[in-house]
Amino acid sequence: MGDDRVAEGTDQSSLSAINVFVTGQPGVGKSWLVLNAAKKLPQDVIAGFYTVEARNPKTGEKIGFDIETFSGERAPLSRMRKGCGPKVGKYYFALEDFERVVLPLLQPTKGIKLHIVDEVGRMELQSTKFKEALMNLLASSQTAVFGSLPAPRYGHDLPFVEDIKQRADTATLTLTKSNRDTTAQKVESILMNLVGSAPKQGIEAPVQVKQQPEPPAVSELPNTLLFDPSFDPTEFLNNAYCSSEEPELKRMRYSQSLD
Repeated sequence: MGDDRVAEGTDQSSLSAINVFVTGQPGVGKSWLVLNAAKKLPQDVIAGFYTVEARNPKTGEKIGFDIETFSGERAPLSRMRKGCGPKVGKYYFALEDFERVVLPLLQPTKGIKLHIVDEVGRMELQSTKFKEALMNLLASSQTAVFGSLPAPRYGHDLPFVEDIKQRADTATLTLTKSNRDTTAQKVESILMNLVGSAPKQGIEAPVQVKQQPEPPAVSELPNTLLFDPSFDPTEFLNNAYCSSEEPELKRMRYSQSLD
C-alpha cells in the first residue's frame, strides 16, 4: 500500500481506500476542493453537506456559519449570539439544528454511493450523535465517504480526527497552496472511480457525468466561501438564531441587533 500514493502530501492514500478526506491549514481551499469535485459527479448518487459563511443581509457582517445540503436545505451551524448551544471559540454551536439536518444524511441510503461531509471540525465534533453516525458510515460497505478534516493544532490532531486518519479503509490527503490543483485532479479521479463514473483503466473514453459548466481551477477560487447573495432574507431571518426560538422572537432579536 505504501507505493500507491495518489498525490504529493498524501498522509495515507491507497487506491483501494473507500473513504477519502482532505486536510490542510485554514484558508488553503479544502471546502472549495470538496465542492469543485462534487460538481463533477452525478448528483443523484451523492448526499451530504458543506459549510458556508452566514452574513447579515443588511450589513454584510459575518454572524456565523450555516450548513447546506446537496438537496438544497440550509440551517444554522453556529452564531455569535448566546443561546444556540455549546460555545466553540467565539461561536455558539446550533446543536439542535445541526443534528436535525445532518444525522439523516449520514445513514446508508439506497442509490447513494458517496456521502460528503464538509467538515469534521471542532464545532461538529461537539455532537456525540454525529461522531457515532459518521463512524458507522465509514465502516459501511454500502457507501463511500468524502470530506474535509482540520489541520493539527500545535502538532496534534483532535482524537476523533486521528481515529479517522488511522482507519485502513480511509485515505487522507494533505492540501497545500502549492499542490492543490494536482490534488484536486487526483481527488476527482478517485471519486469518479468510487461512484463508478470513470472509464475503465486503459480505455480511451470520456467520463460520463452530467453536463455542467466547467468550474474554475481551484487556484482561481477564493479561499473562503461567501454568503449566497441570492439567499432569501425572509428565510434567513427564520434561521438567524436557533430552531428552539419562535420565528417572531428571532425577527425581534435580529432587528434589535441591527439598531
